[in-house]
Amino acid sequence: MGLDTQLKSLKDTHNFRTITDYQHNDIFITPYVSHAYHLPHKPLINFASNDYLALSLDATLVQEFLSTLCAQDIVFSSASSRSLSGGFPIYDTLESHLSQLYAPKKALLFNSGYHCNLSCIQALGTLTRTLFLLDRFSHASVFDGVRNAHFKRFKHNDIAALATLVESYHRHYERVIIVTEGLFSMEGDFCKINDIIQLKKTYPNVFLYIDEAHSVGVCGKDGLGIAYEYIEEIDFLVLTFGKALASVGACMLCNTAQRDFFVNTSRGLIYSTALPPINVAWSSFIWSKIPTLNHKREKLQLLSHHLCLSLKEKGYTIRGEAHIISLMCGDNHSAIKLSKKLRERGFFAPAIKEPTIPKGTARIRFSLNANLELEHIFQLAEAL
Repeated sequence: MGLDTQLKSLKDTHNFRTITDYQHNDIFITPYVSHAYHLPHKPLINFASNDYLALSLDATLVQEFLSTLCAQDIVFSSASSRSLSGGFPIYDTLESHLSQLYAPKKALLFNSGYHCNLSCIQALGTLTRTLFLLDRFSHASVFDGVRNAHFKRFKHNDIAALATLVESYHRHYERVIIVTEGLFSMEGDFCKINDIIQLKKTYPNVFLYIDEAHSVGVCGKDGLGIAYEYIEEIDFLVLTFGKALASVGACMLCNTAQRDFFVNTSRGLIYSTALPPINVAWSSFIWSKIPTLNHKREKLQLLSHHLCLSLKEKGYTIRGEAHIISLMCGDNHSAIKLSKKLRERGFFAPAIKEPTIPKGTARIRFSLNANLELEHIFQLAEAL
């Protein structure tokens, strides 16, 4: 299929993407003036941000961070990959802190959650006789990572289906790696971590890989994720910093030998310029604050409860049990139409469409943050 034909096909199926920049002001976003010719140029309440704890635009927090900076951290480019000369002391500071928090695991920084999943799974796939078992709703970075590896998919959160796969294949492979997410980014539901761990314990060559991109900072003890209390049972734990932690980057938590393996084989680490020290310093600062933010996590739970209740009362079909709530629309066109109507009422909640999610499950995804108030939830419900 040629370029023009493919673009036309995307437009015909309501899958054509464009990029719009926005001015950000607390819970509001406004289309940037150069893009406003095709959009209402007014502030919209933002229900699309993954800044769940509302930290990225917290001026008080930023001022506190700036007051803690030392001169060696005010560097805006590492200018090299970390495997060459791109390493700075602040990298070790953050990795040491995370290694202590998630002991006995050891932390290794990556430029993003996508870099981490893609390159670590690619590296693991080079090991002889390795099979990946992927939850069907795993992130795109996971599926990109297994393109050249052996893998099977199992129905989302279906432990019986997963158990059947493990029993069928564990004898034929040296290692079987189950890959799932702490909190799924589109469904808004949690993996069945207890059941998966019990299954893993039955087979000595089964390993568990969990991506906590949307749960770390918000869920679990002190916001450390749902996997924190099971840390010794989890072989590979991915934490990303670009959502609730309001920063950029990610880390892999694993044992010492596995960390050495990734340092030597993860192409996203070896061949990427390392994150700027100033960004790593901000991540380190935010990590020091995460255990103190229970009030924000409690508020998110309250907002989620009321949004779910309001949508159910109005007869909508919804999915989600945390700070990610999806209103199911069915086809792409219906989701786009509802998103446009919400925008006209002052709410920014984009349509999530096939192929990001399975055909027939297009939706409006409401992503909550701790700066929203109950009145905003009620206003949204009234608009619907």
